[in-house]
Amino acid sequence: MQRKRRGLRSSGRKSLPLPEFQQPRKRKPFTLFFVEDDQEVRATLVEEIVSRRIEVRDYMTAMEFYRDYREKVPGVLILDLRLPGMTGIELQEKLLAEKFDLPIVMIAGHADVPMAVRAIRNGAFDFVCKPLRADDLIEAASRAYAWFYETDDDLLADELEDTEESIARLTARERQVLDLIADGFSSREISTELEISPKTVEAHRARINDKMRADDVAHLLRMCYAWREAHEEG
Repeated sequence: MQRKRRGLRSSGRKSLPLPEFQQPRKRKPFTLFFVEDDQEVRATLVEEIVSRRIEVRDYMTAMEFYRDYREKVPGVLILDLRLPGMTGIELQEKLLAEKFDLPIVMIAGHADVPMAVRAIRNGAFDFVCKPLRADDLIEAASRAYAWFYETDDDLLADELEDTEESIARLTARERQVLDLIADGFSSREISTELEISPKTVEAHRARINDKMRADDVAHLLRMCYAWREAHEEG
């Protein structure tokens, strides 16, 4: 499939209709495959996801998922970058090599964001940040569902318009910093690249988040990627 892979997430600026995935009566078959080695966290999140009438299969390790996923069904794989045994990155590489057409969402801690960005550039669909919330996983699944079934185009168009307006508010230096963040640079690497202090980088990042109204770094990058893709296609 050669469809655009990343969507935006609603920032709360407009009253938008619920995506199709979050409407059980309209939802087509779609399974959330969740790989997380923290048993307590996994159990709590799975319970909340199931309470919203979403089909979910959970696993403790990447290998457990790999051995189980033999019949290809519509869904999304959400897995931690750091897992015991086979890591999330290693599972991603294995699935890509075997041409599994399943969108992959990485779970990343703050320090793992550059790694998550590189995973996206290698074919992952998206990533979410820790600490995990059920809403974050459901929204990630909703974006993957919209990509898979090509739904919610009007919603994405509205959100892209918001992103255009937000990016227009950035200064030239803030745009430089944002571009480097989107390319997977850490704050220290941005500091070296632009020859400015790490403290100045953090100040730029704070202003970027404020102007873009980003919930977290994953949301910020998702908006940036969608904006880039729209301009590349245009």
